[in-house]
Amino acid sequence: MSGAAAAVAGRPGRPKSEEKHAAILQAASRLFLDQGLQGTSMDQVARAAGVSKQTVYSHFDGKEDLFRRCIRCKVESYGFDGVSVPAGDDARAVLLAVAKRFMGLIFDPEVVAMHRVVMAEAAAHPRIAALFFENGPAATQRTAASVLTELVRRGLLRPHDTDAAAWQLLNLCFGSFHVRLLLHLIDSVPPAELDAHLKSAIADFVRLHGEEPPADAGSSDPRTS
Repeated sequence: MSGAAAAVAGRPGRPKSEEKHAAILQAASRLFLDQGLQGTSMDQVARAAGVSKQTVYSHFDGKEDLFRRCIRCKVESYGFDGVSVPAGDDARAVLLAVAKRFMGLIFDPEVVAMHRVVMAEAAAHPRIAALFFENGPAATQRTAASVLTELVRRGLLRPHDTDAAAWQLLNLCFGSFHVRLLLHLIDSVPPAELDAHLKSAIADFVRLHGEEPPADAGSSDPRTS
């Protein structure tokens, strides 16, 4: 994914080594999207990046490590490596900003394509699905949970379980857009339609978690509901 190369290019360090690192990530991302993880070899990555196989292994432990890093770099390129929560007392404004960033990531054509690739390989190779989930969706959830924790600290929200609430928030943002994109039913979402949906979803979320939950309320994980 192109975000991988962009994320690496800005780092300090030895220019030639960093350039090779970025080239390897960029080449691997293209190959993973075109051929899937199982169909891509480290030899192919080395050739596409214009480096030796030994150089690839000097930067990455193996193909899974390379795949993991490609996913994480794309996520990080959208700011989901930790969000600095703006000062203020408007929970809706903070959550709407996070939601828009999240949907930008989800709607990224390379991310949509990678979802399709992983879904095609998941049944036969569940390890691939697990790697994608942990470094993609779960990484965004962890950032969302950290935002909610800060809003709780400020007294702006009172979710019973910030981890479960973070999944709920992201699932509310999805609406029907994501599944329609994956199924090729739509190519894009009109900005006005998305904006209206996100404002409504955030308003519902804040209403739900703006009051102290009952003392005996049990936590639930939206992934299993």
